[in-house]
Parts: sequence; structure tokens; C-alpha cells
Amino acid sequence: MIIAAVKHSGMAEAAVWNYSKNMKGANATVTRKPKQNYYKQIERLLYDYKTYDTAIRNLEAELEEILPKVSTSVVKLGEGSAVSPFHSQTEDWAIKRIESPRAKRILKLLAEKKRLQKGIREVREQLTDEENILVWMRYDLEKQHQEIWEAMHMGRSTYFEFKNKLIAKIARYLGLL
Repeated sequence: MIIAAVKHSGMAEAAVWNYSKNMKGANATVTRKPKQNYYKQIERLLYDYKTYDTAIRNLEAELEEILPKVSTSVVKLGEGSAVSPFHSQTEDWAIKRIESPRAKRILKLLAEKKRLQKGIREVREQLTDEENILVWMRYDLEKQHQEIWEAMHMGRSTYFEFKNKLIAKIARYLGLL
């Protein structure tokens, strides 16, 4: 039996191919079953959480470079050209820059990082002290499993059961489960 991950309509699935000794190539059967990938997603979010402040600041700085600096000027109404005083080449330029693909990409990434940061922060506020200790040690300090279960005075199997339940709890809070 061979297991391979495939991408199907934006959703990861596991494809399991069963080959019998008599079946080859075109005669092989493929069965698909949805893969529970929330576990790795949650772990990635928890590992990345500590970098969100820096990432958000960097994206904001990059966006600031794209956008023109705001300056004020006094315009007397009724004087000058027939062009509206509320329309200028600078405004057109600013609109083009904020609507550029690069700016849109940065704005999208910035919104995503802020949303994830807020979600993880709110979830961590809901966790018990013991759950927060595990998250802090494993994902913020990146300690090894054995160090954590020893520090928390747990057995190996108890630790992994606790960790699995914690990841599922976080996934439920974030709407992934």
C-alpha cells in the first residue's frame, strides 16, 4: 500500500493506492479519504505565533514604502484652473500604487497575519494554566517533548494524550474542527 498526499479542489486529501501482486498500472484502484490536517495547521500557527509581531511590522513598513507620503497643501477654491481642486495627479498616482498587485499582496498578508495573531491570542487566553505551560514550552521555547513531560510531571503517553487533546481544543476554538 502506498500513501501519497494530493491537492484536490483546494483541500488536501490522502490518496491511498492499493496494488495487488496481479494488478499493475491502469488496473490499480485508488480510494480517497479526507485527511485530518488540522493538527499540523495548528502546530504551524502555534510555532509561528511568536514571529507575528515582527512580520506585521515588516509588512507595514513595506506597505509604507509603496504608499506616498501624505503632505498637506492649501488650495483656494475658485482660483486657478477649471480642474477640481479635489483631483490631482498625486491622487491618481497614490490610487495606482495602493491598487498595485504588490500592495494588494501585502495588504492581504497583513490582514491574514493580524487575524491569525488575534485568533491565537484569544485562544491562549482561554486555555488552562497547564495547557498554557505546554504551549509556552513546546511552541514558544521549542523544548523537546521529553523535557516538557518531565517538567510537567507527566508520563510519556499521558503527555501525548494531553497534547493531542489540546491541539484538538485549539482547532475547535479556531473553527478548524
